[in-house]
Amino acid sequence: MQVVKNIKIGVFISLVNILIQGVSVLVQNIIANNLGIVNFGYFGILQSDYTIFCALADFGMATLILAYFGKRATKGRLFTNVLQLRLAMTGVAAFAMISFAVFVRPDHPAFWGEVILAFGLLFQHAFFDWYFICGNFWKKLLISKVLHTIAYTSIMGIALCIFHIESIGGVAFAMVLAALPAFGFGVRQAFTPKVFDIGPHTRRFFSLMFKSALPYALASLASFAYLPAGLYTVSHVAPPEFLGAYNFSHKLIILASGLMVHFISSSLITLHQTDSHTLHIRDQLVFTLFIFVVSSPFWLFPDQTLQVIFFAAPWTSDVLNQSALCLRLLSLSLVLQALRMAMVSTMLKEKRTMLYGAMITAGGFVNVAICSLEANHVMPEAIPMLTLSGDVFLTIVLAFYFTKNDRIRW
Repeated sequence: MQVVKNIKIGVFISLVNILIQGVSVLVQNIIANNLGIVNFGYFGILQSDYTIFCALADFGMATLILAYFGKRATKGRLFTNVLQLRLAMTGVAAFAMISFAVFVRPDHPAFWGEVILAFGLLFQHAFFDWYFICGNFWKKLLISKVLHTIAYTSIMGIALCIFHIESIGGVAFAMVLAALPAFGFGVRQAFTPKVFDIGPHTRRFFSLMFKSALPYALASLASFAYLPAGLYTVSHVAPPEFLGAYNFSHKLIILASGLMVHFISSSLITLHQTDSHTLHIRDQLVFTLFIFVVSSPFWLFPDQTLQVIFFAAPWTSDVLNQSALCLRLLSLSLVLQALRMAMVSTMLKEKRTMLYGAMITAGGFVNVAICSLEANHVMPEAIPMLTLSGDVFLTIVLAFYFTKNDRIRW
């Protein structure tokens, strides 16, 4: 079955990435211990802001390159143009993040962290992942992740355990330093002086890519109106202590959602090898069951899961209970994502990007609207349920689209 191949490729990419994610969770433990519950909540806002500007730097290009070019993006003039595009967009995003910090968060506890991580955009450890995945350079991807894991563990360990950094800005600076070795490895593997040769052909390529990537970019940026919307809503309507509690569960779900993206990539890879235009309910149910089982500790044993993963966090009974409730509710998002995975990858493979971008943007508007209108009228503990409204809307709309077009078979 195609779903088995999707799972195999997705699991490999996920396992490669889980090296750094696993270490990141360990480091988050120490960060939470050093910063305390309240500042750890503010640190979550900083990380969410940074992720949004990473999405701006990507502007949907990674998905577009994978869907349109595949391995061709790693060779010749096309490779040079793609690299030029990625570098240019990263520079624009870094400038935008600094401007955001100055004009939007000047008095926020995470201000200096915002400024420092803006420079971190220029040296992302995952900057060259598109090159390794498009070219099927799995060994190089693995080496890059192992290198970053070692660097991240060493540098963050020294900063947090030896120097006992207890400021958000100091933690952000250590994170930027930790990304440099893997970024340097990527430069050695996928960089060429031709990147400085910018001519009419380059500008035409940029223009074409921006037009083609706009739906992907809208979809990518609109995705931050889903789960992260809950974090921003909590930061505005709930006490700082609840923001810290919510941040623990939010981090786990965002981590799991990030791994789900790799399954979409694996589905795209296998879809390029087949001419089938039909979705099979059987395959989708198998994949959804797989995600349901894997994520079961989140809703069966949320308290124990949080205590095991964030073992060094300064838990109190109130914070743990609040975080466990949020985790149990937010875990439903993973099941909804699994249900629509094949539908999303199929639309991307068929280049129905404008329609998909419109759907996910509409879902984002629904989510933000519901959170904005209802958050002030409910207890903070109910905000996770409001956060799922966009997921439910998008899943229903996608299912309706494929059913109406008679694309679903057993």
